[in-house]
Parts: sequence; C-alpha cells; structure tokens
Amino acid sequence: MRANTAWMTVNLLLAALPFALAVVLFVPRRSHNVTWWVGLGTFLAFLPNAPYVLTDVIHLSGQARRAPSFVHAAALVTEYAVFMGVGLSLYGGCLFLLRRRLQVDGLERWRWPAELALHALCSIGIFVGRVLRLNSWDLVTRPHAVLQYVGVPRPVTVVVIVCTFVVLVVATLALRVPLAIHELRRASR
Repeated sequence: MRANTAWMTVNLLLAALPFALAVVLFVPRRSHNVTWWVGLGTFLAFLPNAPYVLTDVIHLSGQARRAPSFVHAAALVTEYAVFMGVGLSLYGGCLFLLRRRLQVDGLERWRWPAELALHALCSIGIFVGRVLRLNSWDLVTRPHAVLQYVGVPRPVTVVVIVCTFVVLVVATLALRVPLAIHELRRASR
C-alpha cells in the first residue's frame, strides 16, 4: 500500500485542480474577463484528471494477487475504493458547481447539455491519457503530440470512449442520489 501513496497523491492533486478552479470560476456573478477564460480553458484541460482515477483500478488486480494475506488484499481494495471515490467526488463537485452557476445565471436549460458535453470531453481525455499516454499539460508543452491524433477515430476507439461516457453518466447520476434524498427530506419538513 505504501507503494501507491506517491502516485495516488499526485493523481488526486491533479483531480483536485479542476475542483479548485471550479470553486473560483463558478462563483456567481464573476465577470468573464481574459483571466476567467484562461482559467476556464485550464479547467477544461484538467477536468478529465478527476474521473481518470477510476481507470487506475487496472493496477489493483496485480497488486491484490501479490498481496501476502487476505487482510492486505482487503486493505488494497479499500485504498482503491477511497481513492476512486475521492476522484469521482471531485468530478461530481465540479459538475455541481457548474450547474449551480448556470442556474444562478438563469441558464438552467443549459445544465444538461453542458454536463453531457463535459462527460464527452472527459471520456475523450481519459482515452487520451490512459491509451495514448498523453497528459493535460501536453496541450501546451507538446501540442504536436496531441494534434497527431486528431482525425477520424477507429471503431474500437469510439466504443471505448462511448463506454467511458456511459460510466461517467451513471456514476455522476449515482452521486446525485444522496443529494436528491436530502432535498426530498428538506422539502417534506
């Protein structure tokens, strides 16, 4: 488990960055100046890092097989569950802040299209990161490496991206269940 601490910490920091940006960017009535737009671009570039942590589950099976005991394997499963839960919660928090901003601005009708567009963006970003092994900062530091993949994707690529999109939609809808229960309880009082 100690071997996971460094890379999990880095991945959670990368997942927390878009949440921190969302807290700043989606403050109601914040003006949309050049700095805001640069922040939004940074937010969009780094947002896939939050749900990306779900794909790190690929490391779990090998580590669990090498675990010296059942207790150690159970601790690994718990560690990964917490890790993925935090990453997914940060992603859900970003979406919540965006939805709230759109609602406050009177743009509530754009909540679902914006969220679905972000799921699509993140699905592509996750594919680019996990399969093509590119990072968010490569958009600035190595744009040629990113642009070489622009074009008509292969069918298997489309299937992977669509499956990722479905997972993100289902996962974020599941995050809303506790909020919906809370709202129902509050409304019934």
